[in-house]
Amino acid sequence: MARRGRKAKLAAINLAAVGHSQAKPEMSEIDNPLYNRAHDGETWNPKKTMAVKNMKESALVVLEQRKLIDEAQAKAGERFRRIWEALGGAGAGSFDYSREPVDGGGPRSALSDRQIQAGIDLADCRRVLGIGYDVMVKVAGEGRAVADLAQSKNLQRAYVEMLKQGLTALAVHFGYENRGKLRKSA
Repeated sequence: MARRGRKAKLAAINLAAVGHSQAKPEMSEIDNPLYNRAHDGETWNPKKTMAVKNMKESALVVLEQRKLIDEAQAKAGERFRRIWEALGGAGAGSFDYSREPVDGGGPRSALSDRQIQAGIDLADCRRVLGIGYDVMVKVAGEGRAVADLAQSKNLQRAYVEMLKQGLTALAVHFGYENRGKLRKSA
C-alpha cells in the first residue's frame, strides 16, 4: 500500500491475463466492489480501487479515456450494454440437447425473469432515447466504433453528439446524474 501523496508502483501487465493481442491494458481507478458504507472512512475500505482495464474493450471506454464523456455517462452506457446483452443482444443462445427431458414437468419457459426485466428496461431506454436509440444500440450494445457508422468526419461528430446526449439522458434516467434539481451527495 502506498503512503498518502505517493503513487503506488505498478508492475508490468501481462497481456495473456487480459485477453487477446489487440488488448490495450492499463491500470485505472474503478469503484470498489467490496466497499461498505458502514465502514466509511477506514483505510482498508476505499471507495475506489485500482484494476486492469482493457482500453479497447468498447467505444465507450475509448470515449471516456479521451474525456469526451464523463463518468456518469460511461456508467449509463455500461448499464445499457448489460441490459442489451441480458435480453440476448450478444447473440442467440443454442438449445442444450445434452439435457434429458424430465417427465411430469411442464414446458420450460422461453425467457428467464432476467430477460423479461431486461426487455422492460430496454423499452424504457427506447422511450427515453427516442431517435438516438439506434446509435446507442450500435455503439454501446454491439460495441461498434463511431468511425464504422459513418465515413465522413461531420457525420461521425454528429453521431458522437447524439451518443453523448443519449448517454446524458440515460444517466439522468438511471439516477447516475441529476438535472440540477437535487443537491449532489458527497
